[in-house]
Amino acid sequence: MNTLPILIRRELWEHRALWIVPLVVAALIVIAAMFPHASIHFDRSDITSHKQGAMFALFHSALTIPQFLVLSILVPFYLLDCLYAERKDRSILFWKALPVSDALTVLSKFMVALAIVPLGVYVLTILTDVAASGIIAVRFRQSDIPRSLLGWDTAIWLRTQAVILSALVLAMLWYAPLAAYLLLVSAWAKRNVILWATMPPLVAIILEKIAFGTTYVAIILGYRLNGIWGTLDLQNRLSGDTHAVRGPVTATMGPLRVLENPDLWLGLLLTVVLVWGTIRIRRHQDDT
Repeated sequence: MNTLPILIRRELWEHRALWIVPLVVAALIVIAAMFPHASIHFDRSDITSHKQGAMFALFHSALTIPQFLVLSILVPFYLLDCLYAERKDRSILFWKALPVSDALTVLSKFMVALAIVPLGVYVLTILTDVAASGIIAVRFRQSDIPRSLLGWDTAIWLRTQAVILSALVLAMLWYAPLAAYLLLVSAWAKRNVILWATMPPLVAIILEKIAFGTTYVAIILGYRLNGIWGTLDLQNRLSGDTHAVRGPVTATMGPLRVLENPDLWLGLLLTVVLVWGTIRIRRHQDDT
């Protein structure tokens, strides 16, 4: 019962950048909020209650962008390094001497990359959002900006956080096969893991273009990298655009369309196969 939490803690101990870098980015956002340099002029008569709510939602969602961008860089590098590094420093000999299965070890790394760290960063974005927006509201308390842009609305803020969380969970599911592929490369490659991760798709794209004159591989990869964002329509869902999102029932149609997409479930099936392959590879590995 305690093995999996300990393995997860091990990953956070050995790969401290997973939590140190998001904390540093959060601190920089809060510090930047203390020293704003902005001059905003607008006609207050043009701002309706709907526009004010949309600006409020988009402002608070924008505060999360730097941390999620950093997350999108940290996680792939962690996946490529986590199984390769334990062979490189020969710590695999120690871990294989313990009564811990290869399946549990691989699953712990996969969970850290695809669930623990993203959800942890999401919680951190909430704290950063509240702190930074509160500081900005105090700094601009003598201007019109807090009343028209930063005036607090709990209902809109909760809706914004729900939209961000739903998008994050769906992104975790959508990108699961890519994460499993990087984990497989980390377990298999003896050196140059980044090269081994990027060369097969690039070679496949070039060979297909030369041999057949088509670009199906590039289209498939592009679709897997960006396929859900158009369906989610985050901008309209965050701003509450009544033309795109009408009422609380259809406001969830973006996530529902993603869940109804068979490509999502085919990707999860592929994820199971790739994770199983990673476990099999690690089972027969030593420090070489």
